[in-house]
Amino acid sequence: MKNQVRIQNPCPESWENMQDFPSGKFCEKCSKCVVDFTEKTDEQIHEILQTANGKEICGRISKLSLALATTGIILITNLTFVQAQIKNNPGIATEQKATAITKVSGKLIFKRTNKEISNAEVFFICKSRYIKTITEKNGNFTLEIPNKLIKRKNVLYFNFDKLNDETYKNPNRDVPNTINGDIYENTSIIFSKNEQINEKEFQIDSKLSYIGGIVIVENPPPNYDYFDGRNISKEKFEKLRKENPQYHYFSFEGKEADIISKDNFVDTLYLLYSK
Repeated sequence: MKNQVRIQNPCPESWENMQDFPSGKFCEKCSKCVVDFTEKTDEQIHEILQTANGKEICGRISKLSLALATTGIILITNLTFVQAQIKNNPGIATEQKATAITKVSGKLIFKRTNKEISNAEVFFICKSRYIKTITEKNGNFTLEIPNKLIKRKNVLYFNFDKLNDETYKNPNRDVPNTINGDIYENTSIIFSKNEQINEKEFQIDSKLSYIGGIVIVENPPPNYDYFDGRNISKEKFEKLRKENPQYHYFSFEGKEADIISKDNFVDTLYLLYSK
């Protein structure tokens, strides 16, 4: 009898639109690695499945290889087949994730009102890339981060710029004072490699108003402008940012800048990402 592995609802995401990843692609929508099985040998597939150790694997295949066929029963019993990227043969698929991940999950609560914050952007930030998700209607979020990106210290960043912009534009706002209104302060969280962040509640403060000042330094700080993980000149950084407003831009100071840059004595770290 011929072994087959079938998926009732294959993943609809486009392979071509995903970010390149060492083992295949990275799906930003799901924050998951997708393994490209199309060019792998039976031995390589066996090794990937053994490394997964019963965990889900999102994968893209063109045909059911001998390795997948002979391990079909094991796959069906040990893995939950829910999504797949399929090439040329829509009736056959494999699953999710050979690359080990760390899951980070939680809920965002506005401290002043104790209300959940939905549609907020949540980022895991490292120098070469970011991983993003958005809080759902009850303020919950989950990020799946490849373990190779997890360092001794790491930065989680809650960004409310889009939400705040919508609030500012709302002509029916009851409270025009931004300090007392539902205007949120962008917040960074530092967590260690061994720290478990599972369904943790994060209290978010109101955004404060700042009065500008002048700082005089004898020597200018070193250049910490990075584009897709590469250190570039300030002039080139600003040029890229101006010419590509769709690029993601971040700036960090203090401990967050030190952790992301893996350096000390960083004045301000500027990050720009093309994806």
